[in-house]
Amino acid sequence: MMKYLLVMQICSTLMQQCTDPVPMYPHHDNYYDCATSGFIRGISMIREIGVDEVNEKKIVVNFVCRPLENT
Repeated sequence: MMKYLLVMQICSTLMQQCTDPVPMYPHHDNYYDCATSGFIRGISMIREIGVDEVNEKKIVVNFVCRPLENT
């Protein structure tokens, strides 16, 4: 069974910059679980950053689920 690694970045659309991609653990057993985790963690990150900074810097959270070979 293939596993997936969630990789996330925080970006400012205003400054056109993103953080380095950050792998998030644990690995996920399927794409659905990985994608769901990406959305949930993204919401948490936006809330943690806060409304003022998100509005000021036009912050977005990007994520991708990368398949892991031989898992």
